[in-house]
Amino acid sequence: MSPQFSITEEELLKLAQNTKDFVFKGERHNIKFVGKPYPSQGECKTDLFIKTDKGEFKISVKQSNADFIENKMSYERAIQIFGDKASEIISKSIKSIKSSFDTHPLICFEKKGRTQAKTIVLGWKFELVNKVNGKKSGLLELSDEQKMNIYSGYLSDESKRNAVVNGEIIEDSGVANFILVTGKIENEPLQYFIDKLEPIYEFAKKQSIYFACKALNYRMLEDKWDGNRPLGVFVDWQLNDKKQLSGTIVYDNPLQTKGNAVGENVRSILSELSINKSNFNDLKRFYKGPSYPCN
Repeated sequence: MSPQFSITEEELLKLAQNTKDFVFKGERHNIKFVGKPYPSQGECKTDLFIKTDKGEFKISVKQSNADFIENKMSYERAIQIFGDKASEIISKSIKSIKSSFDTHPLICFEKKGRTQAKTIVLGWKFELVNKVNGKKSGLLELSDEQKMNIYSGYLSDESKRNAVVNGEIIEDSGVANFILVTGKIENEPLQYFIDKLEPIYEFAKKQSIYFACKALNYRMLEDKWDGNRPLGVFVDWQLNDKKQLSGTIVYDNPLQTKGNAVGENVRSILSELSINKSNFNDLKRFYKGPSYPCN
């Protein structure tokens, strides 16, 4: 979550808390209850919950310049969105850009762009975005129902649907029914933002949704990687009896292998080869694959 998004959320919450009523579709609503839903784990789709004397406004707030829709995609969440054919849908999408993985160097000895020197690719995360995002990105073919679930979260697990608002568990409070796309909050009244609300279904079915695969790298200089993320594609690193290192890109069973498993395997191999950050270039003696800087 970006700092600006957090500020926007907080300001909208304060604005709603300090407002008594508003007009929606020609009907006046008296505000009874305002809060931010918190699921027992993770995040839900509703950012602002407003209960009035005539209904519930469960608002998903999106920054107008935001790229990510789902940036921590797990296998469980993929099943909720895509159904029983989640693996098939994701694999098909990833394989449509297979050549970009096959030509990607897996070990980076030199720094290039944002990729550090002495880096080994563990795999690629699978994320949903609202526009093409890099070389490893493409359009997803989704039904209106699947799009609806991505934006509203109505098929999320119970802990995310029935979130806690101001200390009280409220059924389906985490399932958004409206969306607000906005930039910075200036000095507008709550009514200004109510007028910009769009029913989540109407918004969702108009959207083009893309996937993007972002690398998860083991960084030798820091001896770390960015968390135990589920990987849409992972690298199966193997060391044979002749101490030859190879990395095979695995496309099957997406999101069912996580970063920690691949990362610990890499650590173990480097330890066996007595490779550390001081002598990382010695890895060239064991690895014969592409080794020029990652892009």
